[in-house]
Amino acid sequence: MNFFIKHMKVNRNGVVIMLIFQAALFLTGVLIVLAINAFVNEDRDYAAIGSMMALIATVFGGLIRGNGGAYRYHMAVSMGQTRRFYMLADPILTAMNCVVGIAFAWVLNKFELWLYTMLYPGWELDFDLHSVMAWWFYLIFIVGICIADFCFGALQLRFGAKGFAAIWFPLCFAPMIITNSLDAARGGSTSLLAQIGYGILFVAGLLSPPVWSAVGIVILLGLIVISALCYRTAEAKM
Repeated sequence: MNFFIKHMKVNRNGVVIMLIFQAALFLTGVLIVLAINAFVNEDRDYAAIGSMMALIATVFGGLIRGNGGAYRYHMAVSMGQTRRFYMLADPILTAMNCVVGIAFAWVLNKFELWLYTMLYPGWELDFDLHSVMAWWFYLIFIVGICIADFCFGALQLRFGAKGFAAIWFPLCFAPMIITNSLDAARGGSTSLLAQIGYGILFVAGLLSPPVWSAVGIVILLGLIVISALCYRTAEAKM
């Protein structure tokens, strides 16, 4: 328990950085809404972008911890923590950071709704992200970030910063590429992007959704096991 408390104190800056990042994106989103309502949207009923961006910042705040996974590992083991304890303690700390981030995003959401109500009498929110998400979505959200952070940390520990970047940057651009390629394929285009979309649709059609879900779970468990082996065999360096 003492080691865990020490681990929390040493890594307390992580949650502070995430909260600052959330606040900055929240302010950016609010300014965007104010600008749209002032110059574009006559009805002034634009969505609460600020708190949505604050919630998204929780994802980046959690995943960015993976970039410092190797440093946290070396420091923890050098301070006397066992590798097994680190593999249990660090994901718990990541989950705690996510809970703090989600709670902060919720508070910012309430403030943003109040602000627009004061600025625009009669203003109504058509879509509130925080009200439509069930508790189990938040649970999946937190578990997903913990797993990604755990695996990214092991990747950096095994292959260094370059290996981490080789995976991180493609993953950042993959959602945009996949979405655009599928749109191009459905539109009947013959471009290279559409060919990628055709390939994705072909592979997706090979198996049923439940089977693909099972395959995804197996792959995910495999990544967790491989990551755990990386942590167990890595040397502690400072």
